Amino acid sequence: MSRPATASIPRLPVLDWHTFSGSKHSSTPCLLDLPQAQLTHSGRASILLALEMLGLGRGDRVLVPTYHCPTMIAPVIQRQAQALFYPLRADGSPDLDWIARQDLGGVRAILAAHFFGIPQHLAPLRAWCDERGIRLIEDCAHALFGVSDGQAVGSWGDLAIASLTKFLPVPEGGCLINNRLLGQAFPSLASPGAKSQLKAAFDIVHVGVNHGRLKGLNRPFSGLLSLLQRFKRRGEALAPAQAAADDYAESFDIDLGQSHRALTAASRCMAQYAPRERIVEGRRQQYRFFAQAFAGSQAFRPLMPQLPEHCAPYVFPLWVDDPDPGYFELRRLGLPVSRWDRLWPEVGEIAGDHGQQWSHHILQLACHQDLSQQELQRMLALVQDIYSPTTKTTSKGEA
Repeated sequence: MSRPATASIPRLPVLDWHTFSGSKHSSTPCLLDLPQAQLTHSGRASILLALEMLGLGRGDRVLVPTYHCPTMIAPVIQRQAQALFYPLRADGSPDLDWIARQDLGGVRAILAAHFFGIPQHLAPLRAWCDERGIRLIEDCAHALFGVSDGQAVGSWGDLAIASLTKFLPVPEGGCLINNRLLGQAFPSLASPGAKSQLKAAFDIVHVGVNHGRLKGLNRPFSGLLSLLQRFKRRGEALAPAQAAADDYAESFDIDLGQSHRALTAASRCMAQYAPRERIVEGRRQQYRFFAQAFAGSQAFRPLMPQLPEHCAPYVFPLWVDDPDPGYFELRRLGLPVSRWDRLWPEVGEIAGDHGQQWSHHILQLACHQDLSQQELQRMLALVQDIYSPTTKTTSKGEA
């Protein structure tokens, strides 16, 4: 019997009355505090702008991980460069031994990510890049906060990128950090129009109300929506923009116009003024909840049960031995879960690559600061129900 869909659980942070509570600063460093930072339209746009700053184009090659979402690769293709996919070790780090055996002619940069918001040890990769004259683009889309080998995340790369929508209740936003291209200016970005400015502010509130987070505003905001709907064309609904605006869309394309547009004032203010301690501690608490709850199960296990100090996870990575068809049922039920199973067509099989195994077996569960205890319990119950021993299949994944 088909299970009924559940009430919507926000997969990304949403505005509520607690958003601006707590300490402004956290003991865990935030990438936004690094010098030479430019706020951008999105994490995807930041990658494209980083490639532009490096002057990459036709004939150049960029090393990218086999575990990826299309938004990581689309900017490389947009620049008419070639993506060379490298395998990952069990901890998510680049397999430098494999890379060293390849023809690296034309390779000018490597994109390395802090997957799930767990900081990678980048000192070895930094040294490797320096020895070969290869630029390091540090992908911090999952890691707005954290420490890697004694340094703030985002400080290891020649350039670093981040995504604001994954950590803040905003419909858009990214960041580009310039650590090593001394004297080089950031690309010029066009100012958003008045309509975009108003829509961003509207969407921030709309998503919060839509998820019942702003008690007391539901009735007046519903009245405002009804009024605005009268001015919309017939059949064009006013829907919250959270899902559409974020990199979650995982498109294989990239909008050049949006990529070169500056961040709206509402999203910029949220990035500058939202207290950070609540974000970091809330995410760590949610992660620890899942790590304890999923420990000892037969059908699934936490990929990284121990959460390092000085980090704020983006998602909780859950290894599932037999993820299908359960994953699609979880999506149908409205669980905030994703999987990077839409690999770029040119990805080939590489022996011992953990990245391609992750793309099938790893479910990314939301663990952001705005999930309620009731929502966490519902997520836990659904996963346990879908993957209980009586419903799972018998084949096994990698231990």
